[in-house]
Amino acid sequence: MTGPQRLWWKQARSDFRLFHQLRSAGGVSPCHLLHYLQMATEKISKAYLWRTGAAPTKNHTGLVRILKALLNRDAPERRRIAKCLGFARGDDFAKWVAGNLKLAYELQNLAPAEANDGPNPEYPWPHETPRECPDEFVFAIWNEFSTKGKGRKFLDVVERLIANFKIIT
Repeated sequence: MTGPQRLWWKQARSDFRLFHQLRSAGGVSPCHLLHYLQMATEKISKAYLWRTGAAPTKNHTGLVRILKALLNRDAPERRRIAKCLGFARGDDFAKWVAGNLKLAYELQNLAPAEANDGPNPEYPWPHETPRECPDEFVFAIWNEFSTKGKGRKFLDVVERLIANFKIIT
């Protein structure tokens, strides 16, 4: 692991710990949970993308890139990564990624810079004439994460990705 990777990974762990603490506390608006979840996934993605030795692009769209990049590893590496992320086989992980790219896009696009003046967990929108605020908004993606097996599995994979990052890189 390079120095920059370690820094981004440590911050991803910190953001994800706060996500868990807020979720466990109960009574916290989903916008705050989504904010920390989105930030944790963005940072772990940047940590991975630093493996080339060059700074990744300065945007919020790394989650989909890291999932696709993990699939582009050779077969033995994919199997090893799959096991670290809770899958029995590399093919199981590949199927999971294919079935969850839409959810990954939705999560990474919650960042205000990617939301295009639409729903985001940080700021009222639209910027010029605010009509909605995150605390009052019902984020469909949060329902996916909190009530559906697919969403709970997604959170489990994110948690394993962060926890096992040293092994995956």
